[in-house]
Amino acid sequence: GKLCGFGVEEQLPTVAIVAHYDAYGIAPGLSYGSDSNGSGVAALLELARLLSRLYTNSRTHPRFNLMFLLSGGGKFNYQGTKKWIEDNIDSSDASLLPDALYALCLDSVGDEDNIYLHVSKPPKEGSPGDIFYKELQWASVQSEEQLNVSMVHKRINLADELLSWEHERFSIRRLPAFTLSHLQSPRSLRKTTILDTRENVNVDKLARNVRVIAEALARHMYNISGEALKTRIFTEGLNIQKEYLKAWIDQLSSQPRSAQMLLSGSTKHPLILTMEQAMNRYLKDVKYSIFKPDKREPELMFYEPVSTVMNAYRVKPAIFDLFLAMFIAAYLGVIYLLITNFYRLERIIKSYSVKAKQS
Repeated sequence: GKLCGFGVEEQLPTVAIVAHYDAYGIAPGLSYGSDSNGSGVAALLELARLLSRLYTNSRTHPRFNLMFLLSGGGKFNYQGTKKWIEDNIDSSDASLLPDALYALCLDSVGDEDNIYLHVSKPPKEGSPGDIFYKELQWASVQSEEQLNVSMVHKRINLADELLSWEHERFSIRRLPAFTLSHLQSPRSLRKTTILDTRENVNVDKLARNVRVIAEALARHMYNISGEALKTRIFTEGLNIQKEYLKAWIDQLSSQPRSAQMLLSGSTKHPLILTMEQAMNRYLKDVKYSIFKPDKREPELMFYEPVSTVMNAYRVKPAIFDLFLAMFIAAYLGVIYLLITNFYRLERIIKSYSVKAKQS
């Protein structure tokens, strides 16, 4: 979906805000991904709600376009984002993406007091990316809660099978992009663990991060320098709704979101339908796209079943079998001796009975 700026849409600057919604773990049926990337989805939807209020008021309608993307297959080398970029750049239809100033990807923003701007190439001084980074730093300093913002530069290694961050999909196509995350390393185990549950997301810190991102975006859209206006934009009636963020985190954490589970069945998954309805409420031209893999040379292959039942049996130790065998052997030995020496037993019984009669 998108928010169109005031004026001729094609002549206005554009920024894309991106987040993937699937999770990953060793067990697909236990992959909840509350922080990675449930927090990114919640942040994007809150930004859409918050910024849409600026676009519905003629007095605050900026001359700036915003595009929003919730993509699937993020944990599988960002396949959804890759297909979306190809569809918008290689298509003959007019698209705002090729001329976008930058793409802002949100990944794991629901915890910690540090947030990192991951880039493949540091933005040049005075470029849109550099301006946003400086506004992000300014907004973090003005925040009532502590937040440290820093940049992490990592070149794209095309020899690797998997990309490190989602913004690299844009960088490969020479589109300026960066990823915001409280994770400093792309190899953090928190991105691919079944232990990433609801308890891993701090709603207060998520709300603080969303507020800082919204402030930085708004100041960039309205071309306000860091020292020109020290008043925060998103206060009082335009403040962050923690209840809205909490509701989305609870919803996203209530069910596993592995890619194969969200794509199973011929009908649209209820969670995807819910996110689409939320975007339709605040954005325009919301589209739901399905990208099918090549049948001859598919990049991904999912196997079933996704969930199954595992049975565990508790058995006695081996020494128990040894004692049981000895007991059975002893029992059978006693029976054998009784049978083979029964005549002797009979004589003893008769001798006792004769003595008893004589007495």
